[in-house]
Amino acid sequence: MTTAYGGTPSDGKHNAHLLTHLIPYQSTLSDGRRVEVDFFRHSSTEIEEDEWFAGLALMNLIIREGRSWPFEEEFSSVEQYSGYFLSHTAFVVRALNNGMDASKRNSSSKGEILGCFYIKPNFPGRCSHICNGGFIVAPRFRGLGVGRLMGNVFLRASRDLGYKSSYFNLVFKSNPGSIHLWESLGFQRVATLEKAARLEGMNEGVLDTAYGYRYDLEELPDDYLGVPPRND
Repeated sequence: MTTAYGGTPSDGKHNAHLLTHLIPYQSTLSDGRRVEVDFFRHSSTEIEEDEWFAGLALMNLIIREGRSWPFEEEFSSVEQYSGYFLSHTAFVVRALNNGMDASKRNSSSKGEILGCFYIKPNFPGRCSHICNGGFIVAPRFRGLGVGRLMGNVFLRASRDLGYKSSYFNLVFKSNPGSIHLWESLGFQRVATLEKAARLEGMNEGVLDTAYGYRYDLEELPDDYLGVPPRND
């Protein structure tokens, strides 16, 4: 099993000291909602305030959807989840204020989690300088730019954590939004794997194609996102 699919339970703050110049990173979504990208907050006493549980709920929701991740079995505990999603460096997109989109339906409260993502080695040992990322946007906040925000911060944070390149193993052909996002951010499609995934919503017996996407992090501008380079 590669590092991308397993690890030791942790708090998602591996090498967090390398990102003090970047995290938390504040931004405004397309509907004017103010958010920040930050590390997960963990509370051992208040489940309602524990972002590990919020992340676990999002992870299991996306697994049940069965359209964008390879897992079929849900994570049974926050400990199991932390061994996967929080094993290295992980982040949430957190609402900074109360917000509502133009439909007047998708409101968010201050502190609510709109999405989350991780950065971790894709491979062990001699190839551990190649990172992988996993991204989840809460369904009712899709289309507001949460995914693009996470993708941009992923690139800068990955480079500043010392990774040399990023490689995404499974970007499914049936997910055009994901394909458009990564290509618009400069990722290059470098692999095609036919008949790679048995996804929900596809006809019986039909297997979806998966693409591999790569980004050379050494080509990222020093001040990407307008944040000056870290001073060591």
